Amino acid sequence: MKIAITGARGTVGKICVKVASEQGHHTIQINRTEEKQDPDIKNTEMRVADAANDYEATLEAFKGADAIIHMAGIPNPDGKDDYKVHNNNTNASFNALRAAAELGIKRFCLASSVNAIGLAYANQPLVFDYFPMDEKVTQRPTDAYALAKQESETQAESFVHWYTGMTIASMRIHQVEPRKTVQKEHADIPESGIKQLWGWVSPEATARACILSLESKKFEGRHEIFNIVAPDTTQSTPSVELAKKYYPNTEIRAGLEGNNGFWDISKAKELLGWEHTETE
Repeated sequence: MKIAITGARGTVGKICVKVASEQGHHTIQINRTEEKQDPDIKNTEMRVADAANDYEATLEAFKGADAIIHMAGIPNPDGKDDYKVHNNNTNASFNALRAAAELGIKRFCLASSVNAIGLAYANQPLVFDYFPMDEKVTQRPTDAYALAKQESETQAESFVHWYTGMTIASMRIHQVEPRKTVQKEHADIPESGIKQLWGWVSPEATARACILSLESKKFEGRHEIFNIVAPDTTQSTPSVELAKKYYPNTEIRAGLEGNNGFWDISKAKELLGWEHTETE
């Protein structure tokens, strides 16, 4: 399969390129500016397009691809104007979806975020319906980044009806770093990860999930949202104890035992065949 990857030099994008190459796929690396090709990556080519601001260049960059992994966007809103974060990320996802549709590319993986429900960057107290959270949990974005992710998922839902035959996976990805890196950041101090629900996800596991979403036959012609999060937290404190202390009004359901994570990832296992096997 020939996979076009926007934001290919980003944290997740470059791992997607590496894993796709190792699996025997041809990749088209798309970045906003020229980028040198890594000689260790086989079966790849470099193209330039600013997905947020240049639709025609994006269309041209996608030509010849069988599938798209869309990672391009502002990765976090820290220190950035709300309008720039929101407009860049929603424009980029729309342009990428529309360009793929125009070219008849049917398989599309969209980088959403766990922040699509309203999370780390929220400027209001966090409210959750239940733990662990599946993909149907109520979304309550109160910042530009979260709102843009929610809107990108809405775009994806629209496109499978607008262009019949498209299959789109919106990946609600958590903080993509090795466990030890996130654990060091949290330092086993619950307050440090309270707005992230002490979660993490391996870079390699994220890339595998993205590629699996392009290959799965279990949701063809539909848009599906997937939680892409490690199955455990970064904390030694039991998850139920954390939930009761910091989110006492949230319903606790089965599955939060031990140090299990606050997200239900069973849908990704069922429809994608994905398992987060990495422990670090």
